[in-house]
Amino acid sequence: MRKVLFLTRHFPPCVTGGASRAWKFASNFAAIGWEPVVVAPPAITGMAAGVNSGANPVSELLRIAPDLDASGLDPVARCALLHGQEVPGMKRPFKGKTTRQFRTVTDGSLWQKSAASMVDQILEQEPEIDLLYAQGPPLEPLHLALDVARRYSLNIMLDITAPLDPAMPPPGASRSSAAAKAEEQILLSGVPILTPNRFLKEYFLKKYHGKLDHSLVTIAPPAYDPSHPVFRRQPQNGSNTVLRIALHVDALPKADLKTLIAALDAWIRADGIMAGGLELALLGAGASELLRRTAKKPLQKLFVIDETGGIDSELEACRNAAFFCAVLGKAAVNASIAPDRLIDALGIGVPLCIVAPEGVALQLVTESGGMSAPAGNAGAIMELLRTMTSAVSFGNLQAAPDWLRQKHEITTVMRELRGAIASQPLR
Repeated sequence: MRKVLFLTRHFPPCVTGGASRAWKFASNFAAIGWEPVVVAPPAITGMAAGVNSGANPVSELLRIAPDLDASGLDPVARCALLHGQEVPGMKRPFKGKTTRQFRTVTDGSLWQKSAASMVDQILEQEPEIDLLYAQGPPLEPLHLALDVARRYSLNIMLDITAPLDPAMPPPGASRSSAAAKAEEQILLSGVPILTPNRFLKEYFLKKYHGKLDHSLVTIAPPAYDPSHPVFRRQPQNGSNTVLRIALHVDALPKADLKTLIAALDAWIRADGIMAGGLELALLGAGASELLRRTAKKPLQKLFVIDETGGIDSELEACRNAAFFCAVLGKAAVNASIAPDRLIDALGIGVPLCIVAPEGVALQLVTESGGMSAPAGNAGAIMELLRTMTSAVSFGNLQAAPDWLRQKHEITTVMRELRGAIASQPLR
């Protein structure tokens, strides 16, 4: 069987959307005729190296550094580490070698240097590798893949899951930032590109009109994998006096995070919600900052976070929730993103709601029959949560329609991926 070499800075036990997407692809590549070889960031001691799903095992999983010992981290710091973020207080009390190990997760240049050396060794030992898959942002796997493909004459596929220039200037506007230059270099490199949605594909085609070949860009939607056990189990509701909500909080600007906290506080006060009657399972890149900013508030007693169970634990939280609520900020980049755990919740059949600007995620939730509130509006967010809670009590919430779930099922997405690979003249 031919082999595909994965280059990614995000992979389980990390719980980022990139880690989730990379795992789903890698653990299903054998179904379309490819065996994955994955170059990934270090694992974390005591946590599973993968996810309990997929059509094939990821047997060749090569870490760029030894496992990290995160036993000395508090829940906030551990949560940040699992999202590939700078660990609060990294320089204190951690020193020397331990600090460098944590940097293998957060420092892109250190990852690229370590991965480049490893990739050269792999390619010398495994001539069956015909294809490179690299995921970004961040930029380092994309840069490394382009360099490796050139030196070893390999086919390549770049999975660009968000704008590489997060400012997202409108088509025709000129920018000279490092991110803008890097995006232009990568998008116009002449290699096949994957995007997770039509919005992002059309944005790139308009931005680089006449320069980017339409046929090089394939949409590979975010997927859920029904082989995971949570898709075959009933939710563990426990006591019917406890309302469980899966709350996915993206990395929010300070103003949007402050608005969310105000909305949650107002909702709890208005409805007289007491500790023990509500559990908010925190997910997403903004969870650690939300925990930090509510450290002295009664609100934090309602938060539930499992920073040891990885993606498996997050899927369990979705399975056991009365509904799933995603919170995205007002930044332009959020118009092009649908959180991976939102797709998992859709596939599981959990009712959805969202706080977000106009864009891909809002459209998805609307198509699912879910409710929404605009980002940055505390009153609207509070009313959204009250309305969803009321609908739970009356049994009025519904899962997404079958056609929408089928669109995001992993076998459907892998067929798109197979077509994109087949369009290349493999060497």
